[in-house]
Amino acid sequence: MRFERPKRIGNNGLGTKVGVFLVISALLIGSILGSCLFPHLPLRLARATPTPSPIQPTATLEAQEFPTSTAEETITPTPPAETLTPSLETPTPSPTSAPMPTPTPTPVIYPPVPGTGFDYGIQIDPFVENLDGPMGQIQDLRFRWVRFQVRWYWIEPVKGQFSWITDDWVRAANAAGIKVLFSVLGSPEWAAIGPSTEGPPANNNDFGDFMAAMAARYSGKPGSVGRVDAYEIWNEQNLSREWSSPRGLRADDYVALLRVAYSRIKAVDPTIIVVAGAPTPVGWTGPDNVDDFVYLRQMYQAGLKNYCDAVGIHPSGFANPPDMFYTGGDPDPNRGHDDNRQFYFLNTIEGYHEIMAQFGDGGKKLWATEFGWASVDGLGVPPARDYEYAADNTEAEQADYIARAYQIGRGKGYMGAMFLWNLNFGVTSGASDEKAAFGILRPDGTSRPAYQALKSARMDGTLP
Repeated sequence: MRFERPKRIGNNGLGTKVGVFLVISALLIGSILGSCLFPHLPLRLARATPTPSPIQPTATLEAQEFPTSTAEETITPTPPAETLTPSLETPTPSPTSAPMPTPTPTPVIYPPVPGTGFDYGIQIDPFVENLDGPMGQIQDLRFRWVRFQVRWYWIEPVKGQFSWITDDWVRAANAAGIKVLFSVLGSPEWAAIGPSTEGPPANNNDFGDFMAAMAARYSGKPGSVGRVDAYEIWNEQNLSREWSSPRGLRADDYVALLRVAYSRIKAVDPTIIVVAGAPTPVGWTGPDNVDDFVYLRQMYQAGLKNYCDAVGIHPSGFANPPDMFYTGGDPDPNRGHDDNRQFYFLNTIEGYHEIMAQFGDGGKKLWATEFGWASVDGLGVPPARDYEYAADNTEAEQADYIARAYQIGRGKGYMGAMFLWNLNFGVTSGASDEKAAFGILRPDGTSRPAYQALKSARMDGTLP
C-alpha cells in the first residue's frame, strides 16, 4: 500500500496581503482611540496570535498486489516521512490496559473416527513374488484387515526423496477389499537422533513431513495411489531395540512424536485412524526396557488421550491359555514364561483398559496390533533361542488359543481390530526363524491347524 499526503488549496498572495493590511490598520486605530479615551493606561500594541488548526492527513489507499512472503522473510512497509502540526491541547491520558495473558495452546480435538470397533486382522510379510496369494488367503479366512510394518528408512533414504515400495501393497489390499494398517517406525540415517536407525528422529517435524506425504499418497482421494485406513505410530517403543535414543526410553518423547504425526495425518484426512504404538508386555523395568503398565501411564501423563483414535497393545500369550488370569506365584515350576503377568493375554488387555479408564479414556478401543501363540509342533525344528515356550504349545493348542482370544476380545467390548501375528513368515523366513512358529502357514505354504480353525469359525459363526 502507498499513502499519499493530500494537496491543500489556500488563498492567493494578494488576498493574504490585503487581509494583513486591514488587521494592522484596525489595531492602530483602536490604539489611538484608546489612548484618547483612557489616557491613564499605557500604550501597548497587541500582537495577533491566530490559533492553529491541526491538519488531519488523509490517507489515500491504492489497490496494489504484493508477493506472498515466505516464512524466512517478513516484509514491513515503511510509511513516508510526515510532519504533523503540533496540537495545543493537552492530551487526555488513556487508561493503562492490563497485560493480556498468554493463552495456553490446546490440542485440536477431532470427532471420533468410525471403524475403530472390533474386527479381524492379520499381519503378513509383503516381500513375496505375488501378493495375490496372501490377499486371497486373507479373503479365505474372512478377515477384513491386513497389517504391514513399514520402516521409514525404506521409503525416504534422503530427505524429500521417496521410494514408494509400498504402492503395490496398498493396491493389492485395496483390490481385494481388505482394509490396511501401516505400522510405521525406524528413522533414516539423515534423520536419526543417534547412530541407530531403530530409533526416533532428532527432529519430530521430519517424521511429520513423512507421515503427511504418506497419508496424502494413500488418502484414497482422486489422484492418490490407494487407501491406507489406519496408521500405528511406532512399535514397542518401551524397548531400546525399537527406540534407540541417547535420551533413553522416555514416554514423553514418544508422545511428542505421536502428537506431530497425529496432527499431520489428520490435516490430510480426519477420518484416517491413528493408533498409538503398542508397548511390548514386560512386567519389570531394566536398562533396555520399561514395564509396559508404567510406560502406558507415562504416555497418558504426557497427553496420549488427545493424540490417538485407538491404543495399540501386544497381548502375547506365550504358552498360557487366553482366559487364564495370573494372580501370582509360579503355576508350573517345570516351565518358564508363566511367573509374571506379562505372559498372559487376559492380564494385559484388562490391565491396559483399567489404565485407560483411570485417565478418562476408557471409551477408546484397544487395537491388538500383534498377538498370537508360537508352536514349533509340525515344523521339524527346535524353538529359536529365547522362544523356548514355542515347544510347550501343540499346533492344536495354538489353534484353540487364537480362536478363543478372538472370542474374548469380541466379548470385552473395548477391543478394536485384532491382528494375528502372523500369516506367512514361515514361508518367507524358513522354519528355523522364530517368526515361523507364530505363523499359520507352513514353510511350504500349506495351512496349519490354526488356519483351518479360524476359517471354520468365521464361516460357521463361532467368530462372527
